[in-house]
Formats: sequence, C-alpha cells, structure tokens
Amino acid sequence: MKNKSRFLIVDDDDGDLTLMRNAIETAGFDADVYVAKNGEQGVEMVDDLKPVTVIVDTNMPGINGFETCSLMKSRDKVNIQVIICTGVVDAVDAGKARASGADGYCVKTSNYEALINEIKSMF
Repeated sequence: MKNKSRFLIVDDDDGDLTLMRNAIETAGFDADVYVAKNGEQGVEMVDDLKPVTVIVDTNMPGINGFETCSLMKSRDKVNIQVIICTGVVDAVDAGKARASGADGYCVKTSNYEALINEIKSMF
C-alpha cells in the first residue's frame, strides 16, 4: 500500500488555513495535510514530516514566507516543493519568491484555484 503524500501549509490566518486545506482535500489529492501557524514552526516541522509540498504565506509574524522558504530549501535532509501563496498581487513578491528558492508562486483567491493548479503542475 502506497503511503499518502504530506502537505504542510504555513499561514498565520486560521481562515486561510482552513480554506487551503479544504481546497487540497476537495481537489482529490491523496495527502495528509498539516498546518503550521508561523515560519519558525513550519521550518521545525519540515525535518520530521518530510512533506512533498509546502505552501507558505508571505506576511507572517516572526520570519516571513520568503525567509521560511529559504530556510526550508537549505536543509540537506529534505527535498520539497515550496509554493509561496500570498494575498498581495505584487510583481516584486513574485521575484522575491523565486530568489528565495520557491518552486511556485500564486495569489490567494476565494476558491484557491491558482493554488491547486500550481500544485498539479508539480506532479
């Protein structure tokens, strides 16, 4: 029996966490979805969970999403796909996402279609 994939969502907003989790589950991914409320917690969880995909918000207290992505990607023990998902439409943020090592970038929408399309493009 094949193990389920693991997804980790890192976002400080409970509403966004719930909506993103529901979008992933509704899209039919065979995955367990975990959540972290900030970048520090997300970085700590990566080594233990070894998620396939991590979705990171940009604006969080403590370390922001770009720093979180850089820290996750710099770990030798993990091979993950990181998607920066933000509520702000900003070309500068897209550039920062690439510079931080992100594999994908999307803007949050009410149905999270862009996020689901970004995830599907990685599989």
